[in-house]
Amino acid sequence: MNVTAKNHDEVSALLTVTLEKADYKEKVEKQLINYAKNAQVPGFRKGKVPLSMVRKQYEAGIAFEEINKQVSEALNGYVNENKLRLVGQPVPQPVNDFNHNAESLSVAFEVGYEPEFTVDLTKYEAPHYKVEASDKEISTSVENMQKRFAERVPEEKIGKDSYVALEVSQVVEADAEGEHHHAPKNVTISKEQKEAYDLVKKLKKDDSVKVSKEDLAAKEELAKQLGFSKEEAEHLHHNEVEVTVKDIYGLNLAELNQELFDKVYGKDVITTEEELKARVKTELDEYFQQNADVHFVNKILEQVNEKEEIKLPEAFLIKWLLFSNQNITSEEQAKEILENEKNIIKGQILEGKLMNDNEINLDYAEVLGQAEQLVRNQLAIYGIHHLGDDEVQKYAAEMLKDENQVRQISSEVAMAKLKDVILEKSKKKETKISHDEFLEVLKK
Repeated sequence: MNVTAKNHDEVSALLTVTLEKADYKEKVEKQLINYAKNAQVPGFRKGKVPLSMVRKQYEAGIAFEEINKQVSEALNGYVNENKLRLVGQPVPQPVNDFNHNAESLSVAFEVGYEPEFTVDLTKYEAPHYKVEASDKEISTSVENMQKRFAERVPEEKIGKDSYVALEVSQVVEADAEGEHHHAPKNVTISKEQKEAYDLVKKLKKDDSVKVSKEDLAAKEELAKQLGFSKEEAEHLHHNEVEVTVKDIYGLNLAELNQELFDKVYGKDVITTEEELKARVKTELDEYFQQNADVHFVNKILEQVNEKEEIKLPEAFLIKWLLFSNQNITSEEQAKEILENEKNIIKGQILEGKLMNDNEINLDYAEVLGQAEQLVRNQLAIYGIHHLGDDEVQKYAAEMLKDENQVRQISSEVAMAKLKDVILEKSKKKETKISHDEFLEVLKK
């Protein structure tokens, strides 16, 4: 077995894998003998099927699988040994007249890979904001804690401080065919959700109002407040939804006392209102600073993407798009898509290079730790701050049974490590700023 490379340029090549018959013959023969021992063929006892009959029926398929396996292993081995960082996936060239009995077989692949380059983060600089929570934001956060543990007070009509529980159901037309099972959405709104509040504010309990599919599609904020994503609103199965008031209530806020402190943070962790506000300020400052750090890192990455010259294997990428996506049917279409995706591909290459050069690697413990933090963040939304470590870990382990979650969380851990590298190496223009001012910066 042999792999040869013919370079087209510094970022693409034709890799040819050549197999000799001796490379796979013995393994194919062993599989044929095993088939003969276990084959169930009418007219023959098990284990007595002639090898010639098995060979005639199965040899080509077994040989193809073994050849494909060995070609794949050889190709991957060559890529790893030569430390090629592929862009896209290898594109096989068509093989004419496949003959597993030939003395040698050659399979060629077009490949594209990243160019050799380095990124000096120390030459890049961006604003790094020091964001502090205001007294108003601290008070709002404390009030939200009081609301989470507030006593509900039933109300007869909707007032400016009311909370309104809504059931949102699709209206099935009288002449609609077939069965229709669309679970209703249940949402709770207040005056903060202005569009939905204005829709129902004159209704009483059990009253309802209908909204057309066209209105939901046109009024994205209303649709969101009623529980529909933009895509859901645009693809409703029926022409109307019915919004019914199921409950109206006010809140008697929980008192700022030891009972509330214990519910939020655990027994005797916080003992005074001053301690509570100090703890809330620390948490808000940390959260705001995380966002400010991300903003700094994004600004650095934008500069790197803009200023670093990276040669892409464009001719290869056009072939790869045509090969890998059946919806792309012409070279012109592939070129147009590539032109639109260039910056994204370049950004991915840059991030991968930075991670590789700074030896950013992941292990399961780090991914599990991030999953645990996500669980804690989710619980905190519901006012639960003191669930035991064993319970948190159980929920996190359950989360990591989902492959998509593993990929997403692994990416977050890798980006967090890259963020730390960029924060350490890049230059910062340190600036103190309020959170409101920072939000205005984010809008620019």
